[in-house]
Amino acid sequence: MYKKKTLANGKAGLPIGRSKDDSNMLEALKMYEAKNYKKSLKLLDTILKKNSNHVDSIILKGLNLQVSGTAEEAATYINKALTKIKGTLVSPIGGHLLGIYYRQVKDYTDAVKWFKAALDNGSTNTQIYRDLATLQSQIHDYKGALESRRNYWENYKGYRANWTSLAVANDLNGHKQVAISTLSTFEELAEGKLGEPEMYENSECIMYKNDLLYRNAGNDKKSLEKALEHLEKVQDDVYDKFGWLERKASILMKLGRSREASLVYRTLIKRSPDDFKYYRLLEVSLGIQGNESLKKALYEKLAVFYPKSEPPKFIPLTFIKDKVELTKKISDYITTQLNRGVPATFNNIKPLYKKEGIPDIIENIVLPYHSALSPDDQPIQFVWTTYFLALHFLHRKEFEKANDYADKAMEHTPTLVEIYILKARVLKHLGLLEEAASVINRGRELDLQDRFINAKTTKYMLRADDTNEAIAIVSLFTKNDVNGVPDLHLLEASWFIVEQAESFFRLYKKSLKELSALKEKDVSSLAEEELDSHVKLLRDLEFNVDKYEGLSLKRFMALPKIYRQFEDDQLDFHSYCMRKGTPRAYLNMLEWGNHIYTLPMFVRAMEGASKIVFQRFDSSKISNSDEQSHDDIAAKKKNSKKAKKEAAALNRMKEDEKAECLAYVGDKDPLGETLLNDSDPLGIFEKEFLKPYLSQATDSTRRHLIEFEFHLRTGKLALALGALTKYIKVNGKDSVAASMALVLLENTKDSYLHDDIAKKVAVKGIEKEFPELLSESENKLGFVKETFGKTLPSLLILYRHSSASIPEPEIKEDIISVLQNEEPAIQHSVLEYEF
Repeated sequence: MYKKKTLANGKAGLPIGRSKDDSNMLEALKMYEAKNYKKSLKLLDTILKKNSNHVDSIILKGLNLQVSGTAEEAATYINKALTKIKGTLVSPIGGHLLGIYYRQVKDYTDAVKWFKAALDNGSTNTQIYRDLATLQSQIHDYKGALESRRNYWENYKGYRANWTSLAVANDLNGHKQVAISTLSTFEELAEGKLGEPEMYENSECIMYKNDLLYRNAGNDKKSLEKALEHLEKVQDDVYDKFGWLERKASILMKLGRSREASLVYRTLIKRSPDDFKYYRLLEVSLGIQGNESLKKALYEKLAVFYPKSEPPKFIPLTFIKDKVELTKKISDYITTQLNRGVPATFNNIKPLYKKEGIPDIIENIVLPYHSALSPDDQPIQFVWTTYFLALHFLHRKEFEKANDYADKAMEHTPTLVEIYILKARVLKHLGLLEEAASVINRGRELDLQDRFINAKTTKYMLRADDTNEAIAIVSLFTKNDVNGVPDLHLLEASWFIVEQAESFFRLYKKSLKELSALKEKDVSSLAEEELDSHVKLLRDLEFNVDKYEGLSLKRFMALPKIYRQFEDDQLDFHSYCMRKGTPRAYLNMLEWGNHIYTLPMFVRAMEGASKIVFQRFDSSKISNSDEQSHDDIAAKKKNSKKAKKEAAALNRMKEDEKAECLAYVGDKDPLGETLLNDSDPLGIFEKEFLKPYLSQATDSTRRHLIEFEFHLRTGKLALALGALTKYIKVNGKDSVAASMALVLLENTKDSYLHDDIAKKVAVKGIEKEFPELLSESENKLGFVKETFGKTLPSLLILYRHSSASIPEPEIKEDIISVLQNEEPAIQHSVLEYEF
């Protein structure tokens, strides 16, 4: 890492004033760099035994311990060293070592701080600038990264990667022209000197330069002409021909040269005739978007040129207005595919179902076609048409008909896996989850080597809350372990983890219902043996309630860990993409990284975790009176031999469950007990889920209700009002907004949780949006329901916040009434897990 200074005679020597401890520390540093950690630690212990205040040795010992796997002890030594440092006044070596330590523990902000300290305090190791720039890019300090990139570039101008990284840093800071100049300068210096191995990097860099020219030009015609001129100039050197053609067409369109652009789009269609995007852009370039006759003529010609491509056949179905003509076109489109036995026929036509009247047209075409088919003489056409009709009725929510057609298809061809998947889907929508899992498992058994059907079956087993069978099935495609759960966590299989978390939550709710019913049972007249049985069942249910709730939260909390790993994985790419010469891919990665905490699976886990955290905050599982009465029963039995045996058996069961439920090797809390009993569950939820989510979600896409519910429970009524206001801005004043406002108003009456200023702010905001709610004469709940209607989402909000003004029985009755219009699966979910 650091070299001894060189004397005038060319021999290495020690700097003036270097102590023996410093020299020994440098020897220990060499051992550390050679990965001889034990020898390094032994030498450091010798130094610290004589001089316990030698800061650099303390830091290096902490770093050695960190890489040796003793993180807690390492942190102790690092903290000890920090107490001996004033501000950032540390030796260059010490600062560098601290930077390395904090980078290893993924505290990138502090790593940046100490790398900068090393440089500020006189370090001559210019490699630090590269590490510093990487870390600054990771924490989105692009201004700092630009300075570090520039300093590193000044010392190593012979590498193209450094020119590229400097250009990208300027681009990220909005200095596009400087970035263009940087790339151009290197191109001039390297002209005629590039070999074959460098040509791909050269291709990417010149396309990135054109991207800069294009973005910097905006709508300026002169600048766009320059970008086009550059594009034509580098055509032979560009490997990404699709990117080159797309850019050329875009520039031509901006220049108003649409005729030339249309020729480019025709070239793109020729190269990729199944890409719908190019056909749409061809319409735009020809200026015929609003002219049905011209579009029909265009697609008729294109269908002749590309007879095997889908877009020329499908796109006319989206704009033809004449019903007779449209019906004929749809009939030709569907029947042609059904005659060929195309399984994806329904998915191909499905986008048209959004248009009014189209589903009826399709039904009137396919039903007669199906009736005319012979199951024996036309088996392929018959089974796939039956399959189509089952999907059609499923999409129309006519579940009984869908089920009938799925049965017909299965009866005709019982060896077709796709039919079992379809049948399971129909049963799922009917709320028959166990039957759905059984059916899809039969389909899985037809092809045990198919990973897709294996994963589907696992998902259905989890939806049916058969977690043990789900694990057994999914473990067939993991490592050769009996339990594949740890491997799935290692593989970051978020779909499985979230499905399992939701299954555990449902099992928790079921166990909680059973426990509540058991606690209401009168035990005064039970015989001794019956009482023993009652107590055992009681303890088993209590164990299950705690186990399933803990496991559910534990699995949900695994998602932030996985997504933080996604974020951390970007670190290496800040330098890797520069070395490999892929700046465009690098910028795409940065864009993706800016939205990872808004991806659907993370949001789904956040919603699941919020249910547990908010419920635990709102109320305990068992009332104190019930707890006391059953504790009395347990106390009477605790001295009996039978009770002691039961307690021992329960402990053994708990240990067995811990082994079976282990998700990560070395996890000290496999059942989530510590997590559940944390003193600040809302704080954990905010740190793990809400804070990263809100940092990336936009006002138009964020889940305002979760934000609202969280701030209600933390007592921050002004922030809850802010969430309500943002919701209204995006969705308008609907039933959900009105319900949120009513709940917020009820919270302003809470005397112990909220301060007066927060209440006044909330009331003022409610008055602005829903002044009727502040009227003394107004029936507030009646106003919300009559003005905005009764919808399931709004009623569930009110039910969860029932009070004297929002009576639970009334809301429950409304929910049951509204549920009659919902599909069976939703009815089952609400009735089983909300009440």
